[in-house]
Amino acid sequence: MRMGRRVGVILVGHGSTARYNKELIEYYAEKLRPQYDYVACAFLRINEPPLNEALSRALKEDLDEIVVLPVFLARGAHTDQDIPKMLGLPEGERTKIADLGDRKVKIVYGHTIGKDDRVTEILRDRIGEAMRLANTGGGVNKRGGPEGSGD
Repeated sequence: MRMGRRVGVILVGHGSTARYNKELIEYYAEKLRPQYDYVACAFLRINEPPLNEALSRALKEDLDEIVVLPVFLARGAHTDQDIPKMLGLPEGERTKIADLGDRKVKIVYGHTIGKDDRVTEILRDRIGEAMRLANTGGGVNKRGGPEGSGD
């Protein structure tokens, strides 16, 4: 049992008709579960649950803080406008306190992945994989990237 503040996380994906996109967000949620008191997924469109529903569920848990993290590579209209509006954040703010009557829960809106040298390492790996595939006779029409790549 964890001591101190109880922290929950909601990973927010865009949503897609392609099953893999939802599975990817669920994969990262599963990887994070051991480190946090509560971890859930949410989606902006197509997939379930929508962000407002995921947040309502999280607020029913005995949490002190909920981090809402967009699983997006770059900033855009969804991350800069839509999600903050759904969270009821004042313009330019990244935190708010949800007053539930018997307790208060801090909601924190995290940043996109953005510029991060750790992503550069992944890109180098993917470039190497593509070069090896090309050197082993892999054709343009062949798909089947590394585990977890979505191809």
